[in-house]
Amino acid sequence: MLSPVSLWAQSSSTSTTNSSTLKMEEVKKSEEKESDIDKEITDARMRAQLGSKSRWSFKSSLAYSGGSVEEPFSGVRPNYRASASVESMTSLSGDVGINYRMGERDNFSFGTGITIIDPLHGDITKPAQDTRTGRSGSLSRYEVSTPYLGWSRGYRAWDSQMISSFTYSHATDSDSVNITKTFGAASFSQTILANLGNSGWTGGTSLTIGKSFYTGDVTDAAIVKRMKAGLYKRTDMTAGLFPFLQYSFNDRYSFRTVFGYFQFSRYEGYDDNVQIEPYQSVGTGISITRDIYLYPNIQFTPKDIRADRTNVALSANINLF
Repeated sequence: MLSPVSLWAQSSSTSTTNSSTLKMEEVKKSEEKESDIDKEITDARMRAQLGSKSRWSFKSSLAYSGGSVEEPFSGVRPNYRASASVESMTSLSGDVGINYRMGERDNFSFGTGITIIDPLHGDITKPAQDTRTGRSGSLSRYEVSTPYLGWSRGYRAWDSQMISSFTYSHATDSDSVNITKTFGAASFSQTILANLGNSGWTGGTSLTIGKSFYTGDVTDAAIVKRMKAGLYKRTDMTAGLFPFLQYSFNDRYSFRTVFGYFQFSRYEGYDDNVQIEPYQSVGTGISITRDIYLYPNIQFTPKDIRADRTNVALSANINLF
């Protein structure tokens, strides 16, 4: 039979053990609550790509394609990856939408594509004037189309920063729906970034794979004629590998270059893969805040580096709330 002292000691020991167990569980739960994706993803651009850390937020990925180095603010830009004589209008385009943070690492977003033609000239409330060589008249300044659904996950693996993402975009503009009979497109991308020692340099690559879907055969007489002449092809699949290098001067500014040398496209009715003309971008990464990242850059084709075959550009990831 246990004495009152023994009973008290046993009770006290059990109470202490239970108390310690509860405290350890509370500590573990507290550590889980304090888990922060920014401890795994430290690169400014990748953080902005993932979106805000708020449960709900505004998310956008925009790109401005301007003129050449010779005329950066021109309303016309050279098609630097094809021929300098084939021109297009400058534009601001990209995706805007809502981001839902499903967990510490996962994000689900939905929104739409937007395009603004020649946003730096004329009255932006009116159609844009077509100032390309041999052209005249006006162009619709705004286009809101191609809604999308996307998922992304940021994480660290093999001592590298990673982002995996999947996006489906649905075609809604008149030309895609009625002329090219486009239904939509799905794409997967994987970004990997690793530190290159303690030098301040980081390097990585982005892999992208895309698949286009169509509702049927093209019936528009003009497009059918161009297809028979080999002047127009519908894309079936695309793939690209984009190595990049970065050097961080400090927490806000970095040097960045992207090598777009390995892009391929496969067209409907063709078994061979066509390599798209390589390009390279060189610019400065600017982290305005944790959720706003800018990349002003110059794009050129390494096969023929000329001032008139360049594109002054700006890409931006902007997250609010």
